[in-house]
Amino acid sequence: MKHSFYLVTAAMVLLASCTQPFKKTDNGIEYKIISDGKGKQVGYGQFFEIQFDQQYKSSNKDTLLFTSKDYSNQILALDSVNIPPVYYNIFKQVKAGDSVVIKQLTDSIMKQGQVAPFMKKGAHIIAHYKIVNVYQTRESADSAYKLLMESARVKDSLKSVEQLVKDDKTIADYLAQNKIQATKAPAGTYVQIITPGEGAAADTSKVLKVLYSGKSMEDGQVFDSNMDPKFGHTDPLPVFMNAAPGSEYGVIKGWTDGLSLLKKGGKANLYIPSSLAYGKQGRGEKIKPNANLMFEVEVVDMVTEEQAKKEMAAMQQKMEAEQQRMLDSMRKSKPQLPNQK
Repeated sequence: MKHSFYLVTAAMVLLASCTQPFKKTDNGIEYKIISDGKGKQVGYGQFFEIQFDQQYKSSNKDTLLFTSKDYSNQILALDSVNIPPVYYNIFKQVKAGDSVVIKQLTDSIMKQGQVAPFMKKGAHIIAHYKIVNVYQTRESADSAYKLLMESARVKDSLKSVEQLVKDDKTIADYLAQNKIQATKAPAGTYVQIITPGEGAAADTSKVLKVLYSGKSMEDGQVFDSNMDPKFGHTDPLPVFMNAAPGSEYGVIKGWTDGLSLLKKGGKANLYIPSSLAYGKQGRGEKIKPNANLMFEVEVVDMVTEEQAKKEMAAMQQKMEAEQQRMLDSMRKSKPQLPNQK
């Protein structure tokens, strides 16, 4: 009987959320708060945890733009300094357990700046917020935030593994269909060795000077190259084999993984899973989220870290000297104004 009562109550709340009218703020944003009135009120200066998503909705297109379920809930402080006034006036009314729906016309968003190309006038951006919890002190909010970050880290790690499995099958199928023989490097990059090269192996003590051309496996479009002059840089790229991705001198993991199978003079095609490339973020307009990449590479030289850093320092000094020479030349050629009396 109690279970049936809860189901009926939930249904009534859902029905109320559908029929409840939107209120409109002074700047045209519409919102409504769905509440059972039982939760803890969020006070000024207190903190509240939200789960949220954002959708684009038009007459013929519904697109999920973002959801915290894929990342992490957020914890915000309720104050009029850090929260925009229109949102502060909405969220100062909420309690734990409440849901908030905020609807805004794309027309007004377009006036504020750029939007995604597929968005059209007359559509709406609709955000749904669930007030998961209220924290009265910064200490309790910080503790909750640490747990959220750890949960997000575990979730992200699991998703990376899932994506790697998916990418691995995609690449393996592509290689099989095109009858390409490739060796799988330790982290998961597939390496089609054209010429293995000669001499010492490319271990973590080495810096490789690499010529490359990269493209997406999905559409085959080249997005960067130092083999093709049209991209404006033809010097070999120094790859520090011990540098972590994102650090100084670092490259994507798929590069150091695949290049570890080559020697000086080696040539290969690297088929890199997205999780060893730019992952779910992608990079710019040319590399989409979760894009598997293919690089044509050639190791033109292999040196020690000390030698590479000396060469880079010498190159930097040469560039600075050339810039100074050009500035001096411009100053000398500038017409001198006659002295005023």
